[in-house]
Amino acid sequence: MVGRVRILVSASAAGGGAAVGAGVGLWRLALFQGTAADRRVRPLTTPAPPVREYYGNATDAPFTLAMLGDSSAQGTGVHDYDDTLGGWLARRLAAEGRHVRVVSAARDGARAEHLAAQVAQVAVALPSLAVISVGVNDVRNRTSPASAARHLRAAVADLRRGGAQVIVGTTPDLSVIAAVRPPLREVLWLLGRRLERAQTPAVAAAGGRPVTLRTSVSRAFATDGSLFAADGLHASARGNAVIGAALLSAWAALPALPALPAL
Repeated sequence: MVGRVRILVSASAAGGGAAVGAGVGLWRLALFQGTAADRRVRPLTTPAPPVREYYGNATDAPFTLAMLGDSSAQGTGVHDYDDTLGGWLARRLAAEGRHVRVVSAARDGARAEHLAAQVAQVAVALPSLAVISVGVNDVRNRTSPASAARHLRAAVADLRRGGAQVIVGTTPDLSVIAAVRPPLREVLWLLGRRLERAQTPAVAAAGGRPVTLRTSVSRAFATDGSLFAADGLHASARGNAVIGAALLSAWAALPALPALPAL
């Protein structure tokens, strides 16, 4: 089915007769299914909990963690901030002897174009580490991968110039979301893959570390329903721990990165 979606998308782009009609029909069906899935998900969504600002002992070394992006970075789907992605990361960083301050500009529904405003919001806190999780809403709103990657690259570069190390969880495999069915599932796989392929070099070029969530993390979600929150879309506490472990592992492997010079 994935191969069929690729063929239809290519045919639509090239203007290929009957295949174009089939491709348009497939997209219309996928969009209809997306609307239906959104109606099923939204009533169940648990709003993101208030941010817990400080973790660890105040006498430990100061460390500011900034969370940017969409609802996955904000913590939608769980009730306690400790169970969000930011809370999980902060607890692990504090356990290593840091006094962690969490600042978050992440918002439900955010797209890559909103990152500039989020960077400006957290920049005053001079973050030591910035974590960005964005992409699902760019797919949902059909943002072009090139445009989304350009906004993401600019955000990473601005954070690096401010002295922060930057970790970006790239767009996961959206086909594992339980609320969607074929052909929407295959369409989401393709669109997520296209965006992830644009995000990865953009983040690296700006001095950040892209972390591919599409592989091992997405496979874990595909085989373990408990990693999803009750809405079947956002991560549960266990799901955030899986994502957080992948991000923290990538950050721990980084050498100390010097801040990029100001333009």
